[in-house]
Amino acid sequence: MSFSHPPKILMIHAGGIGDLLLSLPALRAFRMAFPDSSPELLGLPERLSLIAHDLGAVSIHSINQADLAPFYLKGGALYSRLVEFFSSFSAALLIGRSQAEILADNIRLAGLARVIFLPSFPGEEQNLHVSEALLQALRSFGIEGEGLFAPLRLSGEALSFAGELLNKAGWKKGGRILAIHPGSGSPAKNWSPRKFALVADWATERASIFLVSGPARDGRDEVLRAVKKARPYVLDRLPLPHLAAVLAKCTAFLGNDSGITHLAAWTGIPTVALFGPTDPAVWGPRGSVIRILTSKKPCAPCSSEERQTCPRPCLEEIEAEGVIKKMTPVLETGAMLGEG
Repeated sequence: MSFSHPPKILMIHAGGIGDLLLSLPALRAFRMAFPDSSPELLGLPERLSLIAHDLGAVSIHSINQADLAPFYLKGGALYSRLVEFFSSFSAALLIGRSQAEILADNIRLAGLARVIFLPSFPGEEQNLHVSEALLQALRSFGIEGEGLFAPLRLSGEALSFAGELLNKAGWKKGGRILAIHPGSGSPAKNWSPRKFALVADWATERASIFLVSGPARDGRDEVLRAVKKARPYVLDRLPLPHLAAVLAKCTAFLGNDSGITHLAAWTGIPTVALFGPTDPAVWGPRGSVIRILTSKKPCAPCSSEERQTCPRPCLEEIEAEGVIKKMTPVLETGAMLGEG
């Protein structure tokens, strides 16, 4: 497909934080294909705010609009307001689940002919990392992009917030910080809060501990009850750009297979990710310094159906001592994360 440089382009993504960040290389490639354009984003504004500065977006639109409902139906009556909105763009990239292809078809019917639809998850037969699968699919439309990591670009406002929060938390310049997020989008992917607490207790003599928490039940309270030495500073429900800026100031991060782990990795800090039932070869975080700890159980990784009833022996097999071994170089000497 041949593109000119349009005055306006639209990027659509309504998935979770991790899915959004796995899509970032493809979104960047699409953006770079139209360097003189004014990009706009459509999806969940709170999540899209995380990448808006990075992509140079001039505006963010919510996908939760009643008028958009017919766009998800074949033969739906399309509202004129949205027909006018979509037809004002010269090109669009839509990344979503398979049912979103109907949305792409209706956007074309609304007058935006150049719509690229990419399924957000690669087929199992591809055996590719999600970010690379998306880039590969984008190349079939004539848009080249590299999978090389570059840290998430953050706004000055977000970085100023992070500096103020560090002062409020009592952080001393030059001191080390370990950020821990014990949750994820599914309890089946979560390491034991008791083991997170063991790592926090070990690290507290070497670094300040920041405990990341969000709106969902994520193990924060269990970790706080289990710690014996550590007194973590809780980062509770921070707006995502602010959380990203705080994480970027940290020395290292520890978390499960979660959107926040992807976020920490994208800030460029050393990140230890714990994987059990999911496959890091497909879903692993991308960053400059990543260490992934996985189980050697033959049943891992497993299907989403199997995870519903499995007691998670794969995650139980990962011991706190192994995580501490990875963390020791960066928290004691400022070196990179341990190998092996």
